Amino acid sequence: MDSENVLLITVDSLRADHVSFAGHDRPTTPFLSSLAEESAVFTDVVANAPNTPSSFPAILTSTHAQMHGGYDYLTAERPFLAEELRRAGYHTLGFHSNPHLGSDHNYDKGFDRFEDSAEGSQSVASLKDRVERRLDPDSRLYKLLRRVWHHLSMSTDTGAYAGAGTISEKAVEWIETEGSNSNFFMWLHYMDVHYPFTPDRDSLLELGMEPFSKSRIAELNARMQENPEELSESEVADLLALYDGEIRYTDAQIRRVVEVLEANGLLEDTIVILTADHGEAFGEHGQFGHHPELYDELLKVPLLVYGPDVSPRRVSQQVSLIDLGPTIYDLVGIDTPSKVQGTSFAPLLAGEQIDEPVAVITAARDDRLACRSSEWKYFWRVDGDTTELYDLTSDPNETTDVSEQHPDVADSFREILEAHLERVEETKTDSPEVTESTEAKQRLKDLGYVD
Repeated sequence: MDSENVLLITVDSLRADHVSFAGHDRPTTPFLSSLAEESAVFTDVVANAPNTPSSFPAILTSTHAQMHGGYDYLTAERPFLAEELRRAGYHTLGFHSNPHLGSDHNYDKGFDRFEDSAEGSQSVASLKDRVERRLDPDSRLYKLLRRVWHHLSMSTDTGAYAGAGTISEKAVEWIETEGSNSNFFMWLHYMDVHYPFTPDRDSLLELGMEPFSKSRIAELNARMQENPEELSESEVADLLALYDGEIRYTDAQIRRVVEVLEANGLLEDTIVILTADHGEAFGEHGQFGHHPELYDELLKVPLLVYGPDVSPRRVSQQVSLIDLGPTIYDLVGIDTPSKVQGTSFAPLLAGEQIDEPVAVITAARDDRLACRSSEWKYFWRVDGDTTELYDLTSDPNETTDVSEQHPDVADSFREILEAHLERVEETKTDSPEVTESTEAKQRLKDLGYVD
């Protein structure tokens, strides 16, 4: 299933249950819904972490965040997707404005053109970045600085991030002028769905809602950050409406990019992949935003794959974001690097079956781990050695811990996470010559963590 071009689109903070092609009752994604009719749509997709810095190593390097020195700086030992595709002759481009994903964290590795510019205040974004990385999100200082960031960001239209229109414009300009000159890999990351939620009037009207006043939008965003426990049901509903408005606008901007590919005769030779780095909490389990918790409102993300050889279908088998890299390598017909983790789901695109891997999930803090199958979810908080187990078939909202009723299931997942931590330790002494044929890797496979 070889194809010339790859367009990878990631939308920050986009929950799987808020896209209309996955059944959301509001028409948040009319364009993507039309594209979904010609695509493979995955209905059980798990992010490998609940926030951007710990999720993106899985997406762009096919490795877990904790490995190879951790997520603060992506060392050269990781198999960078852009670098591997560039070696295979692709022209590589990346357009985004998330401060967690900048060149100072080595995310530009392998890109011929990499732009992480942001509209608004870069100093504000930098402050937010440092706060989120270094402070306990439950501390008073963290909340105080978040409040400062909130008020500063609300004074601009973009909240210190480049809007979706800016990202799409860069992509459109390059496609129209240079897109036909070479095979390309293009990564676009959209930030509009990320807090603060400030949708434009037209997007809300297109959803059948009356626009909110600017003061109401500012008030709702502030309350979500400062006093989320005091939000009423109607206020949470309004926040969800604002969130959906941002999704609607982003959908329209993605349409621009795909339509210009089609207008230039490139879409028929391009694989388009749409997903998100994590979800967003709106009061589930007492949380708002995307704090380092591991519940499904933060982990279930959409995944759509369109391509010249992809048959339209719905795929219910669980996959995780770390599986994207090996899948892309398979789809474009190049060898998968030895250090890549995850399992290619390319056979699922052709209607075949694969062994369902257990998804290993890590929080921004190294002491919070989880693993998930389509039927079970197991939490292990290493600091304090507390565990939880949820039966996702009967309890999809993860409300009742059943670890005492199913100790064998809990123990099997615990072994998977212990083997994962062993593997993390092994990568601390990595060199480019070290392979991954280790005892820990074999143990993971024996336990059902397909890799």
